[in-house]
Amino acid sequence: MKKVDKVIELTEKFAPLETQAEWDNSGWQINLKKNEFSKIMTALTVTESVIFQAKEKGCDLILSHHPVIFEPIKRIEEGIITKAISSGIQIYSAHTNLDLAKGGTTDTLSEKCGFGYCETRNEFVNGKILEKELTAEEIKNEIKNKLNIDCIKVINLKEKTKVKSIAFCAGAGGSEISKVNKMGYDLFITGEVKFHEALEAGDTIVFELGHFDSEKYTGEIFKKILGSEYDIIEADEKKPYLYK
Repeated sequence: MKKVDKVIELTEKFAPLETQAEWDNSGWQINLKKNEFSKIMTALTVTESVIFQAKEKGCDLILSHHPVIFEPIKRIEEGIITKAISSGIQIYSAHTNLDLAKGGTTDTLSEKCGFGYCETRNEFVNGKILEKELTAEEIKNEIKNKLNIDCIKVINLKEKTKVKSIAFCAGAGGSEISKVNKMGYDLFITGEVKFHEALEAGDTIVFELGHFDSEKYTGEIFKKILGSEYDIIEADEKKPYLYK
């Protein structure tokens, strides 16, 4: 049996809890005070399906990116929390602290898109200057190929075609669009953008990949954090929407 404390220590060394956003709820979601476990399941989001998979595969510790609990709970009904507790499964989440960590979700997104880690870091936005100017179209096609996604939502209010600098923010980075535009980046790649956020793009091109596709490499990050000592199973997750 492996020690839970060691797993949490390694995770928090990589992504310290004190770096999370003040509105966030990273850390323990369900802590049954069991300091030994058999297997770990990693997940982007803990759903009832993930709980079922963990139970079926003998995983009694889940590491997720998205926290199970965000708002105060007034009642507990049948669902994720009760199923996890009744199955003896503990859940720990690393959310915005993992976004901000060097080598975390945003760095991993830029790396998976083919641009390596970014040199410039501004809270949730990481950016870099390209060695040579590229067209937005060739970057879009390359990213679709590298991330294995069918389509990308493009926001291009000024109909720009050339890109010399790129900023990244995994997940729901639409709130960062006005900041990215003021910083002068040609292209901003993120996971999710709301309508009114899109209107703030100015002369920055924005690629919206979809929240899931921008953060689907969470399992790889946890495996990198923990190394080969642990028996880690990545949950089988699918995005909840299709493009037709």
